[in-house]
Amino acid sequence: MIRSRRRLAFGILCGFAFLLALSGIPQQARAQEKSFLWKVGSTEHSIYILGSIHFLKKENYPLKKSIEEAFAGAKKIVLEIDLKAATPEKAQHVMLEKALYRDGTTLQQNIAQETYRSAEQRANGLGIDLRALGPFKPWFVALTLTSLKLQKMGFDSNYGIDRYLADRAKNSDKATGGLETLESQVGLIDQLPRRDQELMLRESLKELDLLDQGVERIVQSWLAGDVNSLEALLLAGMREYPEVHQKLIIDRHRRWLPQIEKMIKQGENVLVVVGAAHLVGKDGIIELLRARGYSAEQM
Repeated sequence: MIRSRRRLAFGILCGFAFLLALSGIPQQARAQEKSFLWKVGSTEHSIYILGSIHFLKKENYPLKKSIEEAFAGAKKIVLEIDLKAATPEKAQHVMLEKALYRDGTTLQQNIAQETYRSAEQRANGLGIDLRALGPFKPWFVALTLTSLKLQKMGFDSNYGIDRYLADRAKNSDKATGGLETLESQVGLIDQLPRRDQELMLRESLKELDLLDQGVERIVQSWLAGDVNSLEALLLAGMREYPEVHQKLIIDRHRRWLPQIEKMIKQGENVLVVVGAAHLVGKDGIIELLRARGYSAEQM
């Protein structure tokens, strides 16, 4: 039971990016025959940056040759958080520390009854009694239900690109690092205003029925290296909520950029792996680096 809870906690953490991707599903653009990998650098030095999908299936492997070569040639793998340090046990501890109400209130007392009834219905459909999630905040409930739905669809965080490459790095004695800590990443969601947390829950409940189609299109766009399609799939919904988009995407990029630039300038032989949503759009890492004068070639 403890092990299953730890795996669920880690899956919830990895499901963060998928929850952000829940939005209306537009028409898919023509796919590019490339991977979601960029070679970024100056005239002297370059690094590789890979966009990750945090839940995948075993059938999505092996990865494309360009990704395998970038991994093989890198001496260090840098992820959003260092997964060597962010073990499932630690993820469970941090998630529970942040997600539990500390004032004695419950989920039902902190959200509209209409939202609670909708969450109760969706939870029942997933085989969960919502009362078991009563002590938890709306963002945690949203992530939990999304992660459970993904698992029922056959997706597994253990096959997510970041977890897969982190495990391979550990097995091959490659150094690893993180752009932020587990605590800061979870804190980003926990610090959202109460209204935004309920909105996150409400929107995720609406989109659970579309998840089957939506996630498959996200995965296929990622496999094809289709930047335009993935931008629409991952960011269209979030941009409707500018305050959330600012905190969960744009502000993080501003903190990550100096670290990435330092790696380039110092000539580090590194593969950076972040959620694919962070690499697309005008505010994405790739365009921000281009604006600073770096070259960026999609592989």
